[in-house]
Amino acid sequence: MGYCCLTGRASNRRVWLGSILGLFGCAKRQSLPVYSTVPRFSLTAQDGSTFGSEQLAGKPWLGSLFFATCTGPCPRLNRQIQELQERTYAFKGLQIVSITVDPSEDTPESLDAYGKRYKADPTRWRFLTGARDTISAIAREGFQVGELDTSRTHSTRVMLVDGQGRVRGHYPVNEKEELDALLRDISQLYEEGS
Repeated sequence: MGYCCLTGRASNRRVWLGSILGLFGCAKRQSLPVYSTVPRFSLTAQDGSTFGSEQLAGKPWLGSLFFATCTGPCPRLNRQIQELQERTYAFKGLQIVSITVDPSEDTPESLDAYGKRYKADPTRWRFLTGARDTISAIAREGFQVGELDTSRTHSTRVMLVDGQGRVRGHYPVNEKEELDALLRDISQLYEEGS
């Protein structure tokens, strides 16, 4: 018995089921939320150059906080970011920005050596230092992870920032599921053209 010989009721069910599945398959994903806007900033990169909002304008980027002498969560965080660096080469223009919370100790030279430990591509992954007030404003107003203090306590989340400097997501990337969620959201941000 061929397909054309199905009863009217069975045929209608298949059409109805196909229509429902088609609607879900074609449904547009909801736009990523906007949590905050990173204030304009200018800091110093590991190569001694000035790097900040001006160089990031129009490009999505990932931001994080760390310090080079950390023996706690920073090495794990930066290993995860190293993996992100490898998994995001297809996203043209995506920048990774790791900002020290210990600018008095983390000089451009020490950040350069630190970046090399994680095989950071200096054209994509910048390690930044600079004025403590500027870094604190980024953490507090932009990343919304609280005030920096002298204890060097900081968030271990990675922030997804769009080309307009708006934070579109916070990700605790210590689990594979979180890395995968971040990669999906980066893809969505590119699809939206943000």
